[in-house]
Amino acid sequence: MSPRQELPRPSHALVLLLFVACRATPAPEHGSAAAPHAAHAPHVSAGPAAPAHGEPGHVHGADEHGGAAHKSAVHPSAPLDVRLADAVAWLADDARAGRRAGTESAREAAHWIARALADAGLEPAGEQGNWFQSFDVALDARDGGRSTLQWSEGATIAALPAVPLYCSEGGSAAGALVWCGFGIDDAERGWEDFAGKDLKAGTTGSIAVIVRGTPDAPPPKTPEVAPSPHGGPPPDPWGNAGSVFTKVMNAKRHGASGVLLLPKSAGEAVLAFDVGHGARAGLPCVTIDAEKAAVVKRRFFGAAEFDLTRPAAALPPSSILAELRADVVREKGEALNVLGRLRGADSARCVVIGAHYDHLGHGGTGSLAPSATGEIHNGADDNASGTAAVIEIARALRQQGPPPCDVVVALWSGEEEGLLGSEHWAQHPTVPLAKVVANLNLDMVGRAGNGKLQVLGAGTSSAFAGWMEEVGKRAGLELTVNLAGGALGGSSDHQTFLKRSIPALHLFSGLHADYHKPTDDADKFEAQGAAKVVALGADLVLRMASASKLDYVESKAPPSGAGERQTPTGGFRVRLGSIPNYAYEGKGVLIDGASQGTPAERAGLTKGDVLVKLGDVALDSVHDLTYALSHFKPGDVVPLRFVRDGVEQETRVTLVAPAGGRARRGDVRGQRGPRGGPDHHA
Repeated sequence: MSPRQELPRPSHALVLLLFVACRATPAPEHGSAAAPHAAHAPHVSAGPAAPAHGEPGHVHGADEHGGAAHKSAVHPSAPLDVRLADAVAWLADDARAGRRAGTESAREAAHWIARALADAGLEPAGEQGNWFQSFDVALDARDGGRSTLQWSEGATIAALPAVPLYCSEGGSAAGALVWCGFGIDDAERGWEDFAGKDLKAGTTGSIAVIVRGTPDAPPPKTPEVAPSPHGGPPPDPWGNAGSVFTKVMNAKRHGASGVLLLPKSAGEAVLAFDVGHGARAGLPCVTIDAEKAAVVKRRFFGAAEFDLTRPAAALPPSSILAELRADVVREKGEALNVLGRLRGADSARCVVIGAHYDHLGHGGTGSLAPSATGEIHNGADDNASGTAAVIEIARALRQQGPPPCDVVVALWSGEEEGLLGSEHWAQHPTVPLAKVVANLNLDMVGRAGNGKLQVLGAGTSSAFAGWMEEVGKRAGLELTVNLAGGALGGSSDHQTFLKRSIPALHLFSGLHADYHKPTDDADKFEAQGAAKVVALGADLVLRMASASKLDYVESKAPPSGAGERQTPTGGFRVRLGSIPNYAYEGKGVLIDGASQGTPAERAGLTKGDVLVKLGDVALDSVHDLTYALSHFKPGDVVPLRFVRDGVEQETRVTLVAPAGGRARRGDVRGQRGPRGGPDHHA
């Protein structure tokens, strides 16, 4: 018997209501819904707006924030596409400053969302009877301004002011300075700056002195490098050797306790601390300007210049000991999940419908426009669109009457940091996780004006695929259905549910040139297409809620790249296939599983394993795994050490090339690693 035969269909009244609503206003010229003009600006009430159906106007836990957060509710009587456009315009306004998780602007958005859910007639489902669930996220690091390189000269202390590198930890390192040239460690290219150097010598180790950039001439050996399938300039013959992060991690792998980076030439300005990168090397690292670099060369090595046309000579370490201090301030901010609930006929079960509302703030970590660091990334499609659609799905369900079971509406924070908000909720659920029968996730649904939509994860329950033809027709959408959609179904919050064996669907209108860039603005939001997504989403939620039982089917890996939301990865050469847990703060890399058909799966890695060493690279954090994936080459057979149930074990893995020439979600989240920027290849 097909799923459609054994499940009651959603109310025709609800589908008709949404069908009419999404056609209530004429289509804009050229078939796109531009940003709302003045008549469609967000409706602002002088006080708290009355929720639907005459429910009390006070929003417990949402009114205390103040400011514009609780004064900018979208008017419930406006047509659906206008409400959607208004909500996206408010969330993606410059005044929200890009909604980066942990910031005041993101918390302001959270309170606005709570007001919208209350206006839609929901009740709070957060902690302590309010709308929110609080958790901490790491904020962008900043330069504390007191970094130095200092040493003793008789009875006095000589000190040079320094600037920390973006990947530096705060703290100090002491020891002899060791000259390491460009910090290149690449036998394949015939250049090994660390040969003959013992950076582990002494009680505290040594400080590696490294030069920015790469040699002027091409490498002695030039390995075959495939051109990019996407066009563009020819590959750098030095590969990733010019990356500051790679240089620092090379030094760390060889035992350095700290790194001092020098400019390549006298004309180079000092390298400023760059928040546009998110990598962390796990040791203190600083840089100084050319004038101070000359002092260091003469004082510690007795030479004004070094030969940079060949690998660094095996010079003895400096006889003078120095101390390097990196003043890097790393703080955390409060992030808020926003949670509401519709009481259903059966409260023993619930469906979770969700979307993340956070975005990238002023760029930096996560941005695909590295030269635009400091510009507001408004994230109209990613993911103000999904947030607005979820609010409207909740409103439509509330107007229909009690659903067959409870519906929890979740607007997550911290998705851009690695699904932190949904993972925190799953570890600390505000409703029993055992009650959750399915999840519907909406992420980037604002470009469906062409009537097309991707549905990922349709194979995660045997019921889902059978619904797709009908729900697509009823909503007026042409669906591209993917049974898995990538490792655990794609890169968004539904992964949190899939890895707990809860079936989930993910709605997605596709990538575009504005993804993770400042140009993802509200004027490109296609409201009438999003209105159709609302109709589809409400239909799917009712079908999920009507099912007496939804089985979970293990996701199968799709063909390479099929249905995936991928981003450039900054030079990963190999794929392991482990799936890191980005909420983990312990030492090592906690994994949530292994992607099918990858070295990690063949090695028997499983959820809960903590990776601690790959080859000769110690994995203190996911940033070390990022380095390892760019350090090794396809075909390398390396030992992998991991901890399972408190016992350290070792296996061997044969590393493979990334699918489609790029690493996938099942290694590290691509945009989280070291990326291009002012000094990616300095």
